[in-house]
Amino acid sequence: MIVCFDLEGPISPQDNAYELMKLIPNGGEIFSKISKYDDILALKKKDYEAGYTLALILPFLISHKINEDDIKRVSEKAKINEGVKELVSILKKKHKFYIISTSYEQHAYSIGKRIGVPKEDIYCTKFPINDYLHYDIDLQEAEKEILNLKDHNIEEFFNNFYEKIDKDIKKIIENTKVIGGKYKTEAIYKILERENENIKSVVAVGDSITDFKMLKAVKEKGGISIVFNGNEYAIPYAEFAFAGTNLLPLAYFIESKNKKEFIKKWNGEGYFHHVNKDIEKIILIHKKYRNIMRGKAGELG
Repeated sequence: MIVCFDLEGPISPQDNAYELMKLIPNGGEIFSKISKYDDILALKKKDYEAGYTLALILPFLISHKINEDDIKRVSEKAKINEGVKELVSILKKKHKFYIISTSYEQHAYSIGKRIGVPKEDIYCTKFPINDYLHYDIDLQEAEKEILNLKDHNIEEFFNNFYEKIDKDIKKIIENTKVIGGKYKTEAIYKILERENENIKSVVAVGDSITDFKMLKAVKEKGGISIVFNGNEYAIPYAEFAFAGTNLLPLAYFIESKNKKEFIKKWNGEGYFHHVNKDIEKIILIHKKYRNIMRGKAGELG
């Protein structure tokens, strides 16, 4: 099998871009507003890819001279979910293990190193931010406006903001390929080509709006798609779901021959489900565990 894990959520509870923005005064609130804008566009625009928040926050990072060392320093503080290292160790004995993440490369590689996944087995967002730090832009007034934004004004404000942004910064945003949505599915097929395998051999694990296209594609083509502490954007597109505080049971589930039988007999910590009915109930259970594991980051799309 080829096992492909999302990073933020399943492997580490930290939303690295959110934590990075908190280096900026009121950056967490600004990030939350931009994340809502990203969700709005993902749900309204057919060709828009969820997770683009990582490109949209770029002007604010440049304005406050946030650099690659800052990303690495924030990443070093990120927790690894309980059971992850054991899960990776167990699955790598028999299977290929990959990370497919929207995360900036500096964060993804840092986490990968800590759990035994090399750079070449990680697909993530390339982000050479140090190349952009010579730009001087002042966003103080825009930041004040963002903090006072009501939800119903978010789309209009940010449409205007990104339309009027410095043309060079706008070009950088447009050229930043965030690995979310269809690009995660694209990564699956690149891995299959590399391994000379069929998508039926894939196990995909995700948790949020950036993962649903990957989960959907794997499920529809006969692979195994799983959500771990997922949200309402991801759960309906997976075949199986696991809510818990420890990833280790997921390794045993992935290794099991009969997954429906495994679910019937499971009596350990956490909840396994076959996502074919009671989806609202599953969403509520996962929301509880998502809040326990991820806190504020779990509220983001």
